[in-house]
Amino acid sequence: MGGSSLPVDLINDYLNGDPYLHPLRDYALPAHLNSDDLLVVSSFSGNTEETLAALEAGLGKGLSIVILSNGGKLREIAERRSLPFIPIPDCIQPRCATGYFFASLLGILEKTGLTGMHEAELAALAQFLESRRAIHEALGQEIAAQLKDKLPIVYGTPGFEGVVRVWKIKINENAKVQAFGNVFPELNHNEMVGWTRLVTNPAIIYLKSSRIDPRNAKRMSVMESLLSGKMPFIGVELRGSSHLEEMFDALAVADYATFYLAKAYGIDPAPVAMVEDFKKRL
Repeated sequence: MGGSSLPVDLINDYLNGDPYLHPLRDYALPAHLNSDDLLVVSSFSGNTEETLAALEAGLGKGLSIVILSNGGKLREIAERRSLPFIPIPDCIQPRCATGYFFASLLGILEKTGLTGMHEAELAALAQFLESRRAIHEALGQEIAAQLKDKLPIVYGTPGFEGVVRVWKIKINENAKVQAFGNVFPELNHNEMVGWTRLVTNPAIIYLKSSRIDPRNAKRMSVMESLLSGKMPFIGVELRGSSHLEEMFDALAVADYATFYLAKAYGIDPAPVAMVEDFKKRL
């Protein structure tokens, strides 16, 4: 759930569904699971009730289980039952631990023989992100200024569905405002029509990959020409020598953009007070 599940979408983007990780954002496991299936149980706090319920169900089905957590009840269960456990380092919030979760999931897939080795790509990614830190911050500040008092709508293309989702959620949690996202070409068949009559004050963020299918690039251009008089379009050109680098290039910009948007609204980006209040009321 929440920030602890975001890396699953990113893994599926990166590996292009080979293998495909089926995200479960609910209490109940799918009925068809059996002892041949691997259940990865992921909760930063280790106390997320949906995650604990799924773990209990997985134990009952005799599934192979790996646990990722910073601690909490999940760590206690892992130690008591001698289950494989990957500790996630301390972070301000689960959404800040995306890199740790992402690398851990890749490690699990490598150890189980479901994918090849990715250490070299991860090492190159770390250097790439460090080299572009100042650029990410400057671009984030610029985007935040354009998003102030707007409803952010994040649009991307196949291969970046998870990145779009993370952008949307970072805006929700860091800037504490509404945001939505979708992916070409599907949005041209339905959502686009919803912009005929505006009842909001939107700004569209285009995540533009150099690896985009030319047909989707044309779709983005045509849609912008149709709607540019109704709302601003903010193009984010993704950089990097690989798909992985482009993905995390976009995520780094999102971190800075949402941090500075929170600052523009005079709020602390870290806490999620409504989530904590909600949990207390359950």
